[in-house]
Amino acid sequence: MSPEDKICLPADLQQRLSELPRPLVMTNGVFDVLHRGHVDYLYRAAQLGTSLLVAVNTDASARMLGKGPDRPLNKDLDRAYVLAGLSAVSIVTFFDTHTPVELVRAICPDIYVKGGDYNMETLEETRVVRSWGGQSVAIPFVDGFSTTALVQRIRQPAPTGLRKAAFLDRDGVINKDKAYVYRWEDFEFVPGAIEGMRHLQQAGYALVVVTNQSGLARGYYTEDLYQTLTARLRQELATQGVTLDGVYHCPHHPRGIVADLATDCNCRKPAPGMILQAAQELKLSLPQSLLIGDKTGDIQAARAAGVGRAYLVDSDNPESVAAGHVTADGHYTSLLDCTEHLFPVPLRTFHK
Repeated sequence: MSPEDKICLPADLQQRLSELPRPLVMTNGVFDVLHRGHVDYLYRAAQLGTSLLVAVNTDASARMLGKGPDRPLNKDLDRAYVLAGLSAVSIVTFFDTHTPVELVRAICPDIYVKGGDYNMETLEETRVVRSWGGQSVAIPFVDGFSTTALVQRIRQPAPTGLRKAAFLDRDGVINKDKAYVYRWEDFEFVPGAIEGMRHLQQAGYALVVVTNQSGLARGYYTEDLYQTLTARLRQELATQGVTLDGVYHCPHHPRGIVADLATDCNCRKPAPGMILQAAQELKLSLPQSLLIGDKTGDIQAARAAGVGRAYLVDSDNPESVAAGHVTADGHYTSLLDCTEHLFPVPLRTFHK
């Protein structure tokens, strides 16, 4: 079957579905610049059933996801054509809404599949597909592949003369993770964190904080309160001889209650958006940089952005799971422990 024959408009879908053998697997996405991660994901999805249907975001729908004013790079019909060229894909269709819930209802797949960065238990699509006895399955992504990171590498000038940076998660790495900290009186530094940041700074790294702040989307606190705490953090660190070159936060969450922030985005880790934005604005060399985080998503974001090294540290946050140890370049008890292993020579010798 040619790629054109596999592409089907939603209005003609029911007839085409009746011709496909079951069980039917369904997934959806933008699939803007197809890469190895996409192909691996779609191949594994197809193995779950007999037929695989891929629903592609239309151009208008893709722009709702906040990937940038120039995205998608490829038109919906072109993206569909490339997907239809894969042997794993049985049929490709389109949806023009923020989520494919209504399309899922119309298709009634036996198995609904999304990437491993989604919590399937919280998706409306999961509830819908289970209503007729279907399954909802998450397939882990292949680390290190991202359309956004690929586009960034193409556009980014050669790293000559760019600075190296240490990207730091905030909650659980710099301060104790007490869940949605937004008041300075609740902010408590992890022991040794300031000294660890000082080590990085003395070793020539620009210090850049990249932090998910879903409490904004959830309505737990406001942007003003977040910025007030961030200003206090910068001020306190300055008194300790530590300068933050940048602080980037993601206010989004797809299940938030604040309408403008309740969205999928490319900045919430494990997506690489914050890191890529910082690299562009602060003129950073990602291959020469490192990241220190306490969750698997931190490591995945570093890999997707092309950061040279990524380290995992322990925290009291239950989401800091052992799976991240596999993909990290090292696992340490804290930020200070990490920097002491990275820079075993006394840091004062850097200035001699």
